[in-house]
Amino acid sequence: MSKAAARHDTPADAGTATSPAPKRAKIAAFLVTGDVELWPQVGAHLPTKLNFRQIDSIDELLSDVPADTPAVVLWDARGCAEKSAELSRIQAHSARFAMLVLDDDGTAWEGAMRHGQIVSLLAVPVEQSRLIGALGGAYEEVNARVALLGVTAQPGRAGGGRRIPRTVVAAAALGVVAVVAGIFLARHGAGDGNSATSQLAADRSRSTPEAAPQSSPAELAAQSSAPAPASSTEETVDALIAQAQRAMRDRHFIEPPEGSALALYRSALALDPSSGEAQQSLQRLAEVLLARVQSALDERQFDAALQALENARSINPSDQRLPAFDERIAKMRAELGPAEILAAINAQNYDRAAQLIDQAARNKSVAEPKLNQLREELRSHRADSNDSRLVALIDARMQQDQLAEPPNDSAVYYMSQARKAGATSATLLAQVRELSRRLVLAARAAIAQQHLDEADRFAGDMRSIGAPLSQVAGVQREIGLARAQHPPLAPTEQPHFADLVQARLAQGSVIEPQSDSALHYLNQLKSSDPQNAAIASLSKAVQGEILKQAREALEASLPGQTEALLQIAASLGPSPEADALRDRLHGSAAAAGPKAVAEASLTRTRELQIDYPSSALSRQTEGEVEVGYIVTVKGAVSALEVLSATPPGVFEKAATSAVSKLRYKPVIDAGRPVAVSTKMLVKFRLAN
Repeated sequence: MSKAAARHDTPADAGTATSPAPKRAKIAAFLVTGDVELWPQVGAHLPTKLNFRQIDSIDELLSDVPADTPAVVLWDARGCAEKSAELSRIQAHSARFAMLVLDDDGTAWEGAMRHGQIVSLLAVPVEQSRLIGALGGAYEEVNARVALLGVTAQPGRAGGGRRIPRTVVAAAALGVVAVVAGIFLARHGAGDGNSATSQLAADRSRSTPEAAPQSSPAELAAQSSAPAPASSTEETVDALIAQAQRAMRDRHFIEPPEGSALALYRSALALDPSSGEAQQSLQRLAEVLLARVQSALDERQFDAALQALENARSINPSDQRLPAFDERIAKMRAELGPAEILAAINAQNYDRAAQLIDQAARNKSVAEPKLNQLREELRSHRADSNDSRLVALIDARMQQDQLAEPPNDSAVYYMSQARKAGATSATLLAQVRELSRRLVLAARAAIAQQHLDEADRFAGDMRSIGAPLSQVAGVQREIGLARAQHPPLAPTEQPHFADLVQARLAQGSVIEPQSDSALHYLNQLKSSDPQNAAIASLSKAVQGEILKQAREALEASLPGQTEALLQIAASLGPSPEADALRDRLHGSAAAAGPKAVAEASLTRTRELQIDYPSSALSRQTEGEVEVGYIVTVKGAVSALEVLSATPPGVFEKAATSAVSKLRYKPVIDAGRPVAVSTKMLVKFRLAN
């Protein structure tokens, strides 16, 4: 489906999607039943867009219908003893089948409905309205699967030609089922009401045949050699998300480790933890993996099931479906052997792997030599993973120009953590070179501004990360030359800075004007005569006046100005009063939340692009969704929330998916970027 057009008529009409109804070709539909009296009930209500045929059994369906045939399958499951196994056989045969089940036992299908393995469950005798609605939904799903997988026609009669290997088809089927699970959950009241078919079309439209070759997450995170502004970080995050979407489309969910969708989404979140798009995409990936677990266990493909399960657990360890899978696997533990432990290790669930090893040792279910091998495997993987995580954080903080500040979240800090964790010089070689280069540039910038103490700190940071001695010596030489050119004033030449501090305090000129204030002359006194006995009392007096201004700013609801004054006060030393004011500031900010603003007052840097849900198109349905969200300090969208939707359960997914990709210029308050909350009414209108 083509990308929908967006128009913006008024602030209330913030986003409107329009699209013509697409032309649809007829597709096959099969009624699988041995009940001769069921065909008249179904055949009387068949839509003309489906070519129907009755088949007596599942075996006949699998032998007569090629795996690449898009089709709606109505399966009469009444009386079937192995319902789950038979459903898995059908899904393994073709990824392009949309399943409708005819059965009077609804409890037997709760799991399949919850995981999106079937479109709808119909009781017999069949109710006309339910059947028509279910067939319409199944028809839309078949088209969504064809849009994702395409159709490769095979010559010859039905059942002839070379069949796609069942394991390959099963993997494709599981992925498609999981991606579109949201639409089924919405129809049966078990999900959030969002349509998954629009996401399929959106993912497909974002990819192009001319897409650039993929880079590894580390290469993308470190592709800039100069200190990067926030916009560069945003571009890198967007590039990672685009690559992850291509990996999802190509079914590279968790493999290869460096280029999988899982690795790419996590790299994007390392750069921007507030990215709503990456967070939502990871949750969709977890759905795909859990659907893989279900079918792989049914097929007794234990390695695939365990690997998918542990990676899904690493995304969302609190998912309510995990205990049921764990219980099922516990009953198979004798068959699994060490496979479960290896799956946990490969998914980087190291604590769980350690628990499983201890459990195997207590139960003596794995031989001791194998247990020792698994322990060594766990130790090695844990060390390698920790190294990789810290290297990624170093690259991310360099990209964000956080070289040495803040102290516990900077490139220098993570470099020291990596060395403490045992990372080798070879592992950190590229990062040491790049961070050393950036620290040299930062030190030279400080020297140019006569901030020699700051330059000294950068030189110390270079020594701490193991920068080449020649680079450290060069920076220290430049600092020495700068000090020689601007020596401190001799005591006889010093102006009466202490008197000037007191005079400016009396005049109320505490921090302004910048070059003739009490704070300015206090800093001059510290620089020229650091041992002066008056420094302590003067610092306390200046800090007290600054805190008085901060208190007034806080009471006047000026959080940006309050924060700036508190930072200046902190430079003069610790203060219980400053701590109390900071607690009040952060407490009031947390209680109030981000300031609410109109979306029309914000400046978009990326426009809204909406995909009209195919199910709504086919029914000629219009509607609107109001979405609330937060625009972060970097201009990204986070904390998406559907405030209202008309009609419910139709357009929510398309609206939130489109809004999550918006970008804005950061909102500036008191000279600092701040987060704000806003909302948008997204309208879906059919073209005339």
